[in-house]
Amino acid sequence: MKRLRLAVAAAALAWACGGTLAESSEREPAPARPAASDASVTWLPPPKASTKDAGTALPEGPFARDAGQPAPAAIDPGAAGPYLAGVRTVTLTDASRSRKLAVDVWYPVDRGNTDGKANEYRLDGLFGPIASIKSSARRDATAASLGARGLVLFSHGYGGIRFQSYFLTEHLASHGYAVAAPDHPGNTLADFGQLGSDAAAAQSAVDRPLDMLFVLGHMLAGSAGVAVSVDPARIAATGHSFGGWTALEVARRDARIKVAFPMAPGFKKGASPSFVATLARPLLFFGGSKDSTTPFETDQRAPYELAQPPKALVKVLGAGHLDFSNLCEVPAASLLVDDGCDPQSIDPKEVHARARTLSVAFLGRYLDGAQSYEPYLEPTYAAGLGKLEYWRAP
Repeated sequence: MKRLRLAVAAAALAWACGGTLAESSEREPAPARPAASDASVTWLPPPKASTKDAGTALPEGPFARDAGQPAPAAIDPGAAGPYLAGVRTVTLTDASRSRKLAVDVWYPVDRGNTDGKANEYRLDGLFGPIASIKSSARRDATAASLGARGLVLFSHGYGGIRFQSYFLTEHLASHGYAVAAPDHPGNTLADFGQLGSDAAAAQSAVDRPLDMLFVLGHMLAGSAGVAVSVDPARIAATGHSFGGWTALEVARRDARIKVAFPMAPGFKKGASPSFVATLARPLLFFGGSKDSTTPFETDQRAPYELAQPPKALVKVLGAGHLDFSNLCEVPAASLLVDDGCDPQSIDPKEVHARARTLSVAFLGRYLDGAQSYEPYLEPTYAAGLGKLEYWRAP
């Protein structure tokens, strides 16, 4: 059994969340700050907006707090938002592909709401639970009555699971967004027997974008089984690793995706990031300095250089591949990729904090068009979060 696990892990690592990429045509456009959620992070007030440092990297280091600086009008993107996070799991069936998708949908819930129940993310295997994680989200709670919401599509990594990055999905819901994340059957943590197969991985590269577009259709039509209205003009895509590539590929195929912000995206087995140059929409890339699965220079900096502005690039110092997810809480995940989750390099919670802050700021600025989020995207503020390097071309 140990040899089998090591063989599967090696094969998975070789694919490392990339896939054979078939070229296809793009579709036609159809108030007071709360406490920070991670006590280990020192939060700094944003500077006044300027563009003098745009496109440059700033090193890690302390930045002085300016008590006389006015706070921006935007809600602090790094702190919990004004809502609770609700979550519901639904099943959607794509009859055209005979494909059944389990989908987690997160959405904002009024803070005074007491319905729903305590949440547990659970994945059961043949011999018992593979994952069992409790969180502060309210399962099946009533959604806040907010009108049409911006929607973020999330795609999990190679051998991941739909709730693998709940640090981000719950945070986005607290800031008023709906988030939909499907399992990609055949390429999840439960599909252990298929994860060592190149053929299965290549098939997943075909299936994944179609899964995401299928879920998008149901969310827009209001037929996903969740009482959340989606604004068709405010759709974004993100994902981790293979899911990061998936988010970019979905954006290439469908012009309804207005913003993409992949985390540690991977380009493997002949896949090229060259298509990123054609996307012509705001892009934010996250990567880690110690990621050996999807290395920063080839898999994040290279597509960033190709991308059209507005764009931004974040290099979290000390971060490995799994640190951009909650998979460090799932022991079985380390059988697939042993890359990250090393507190001597960086606490994953610190990686999560930086990803949450900059993701919400980027969405607020470019998906919602709120200029008040601009100060949080300035290089001085971003680098001032510590333990990262940052590039931006507005």
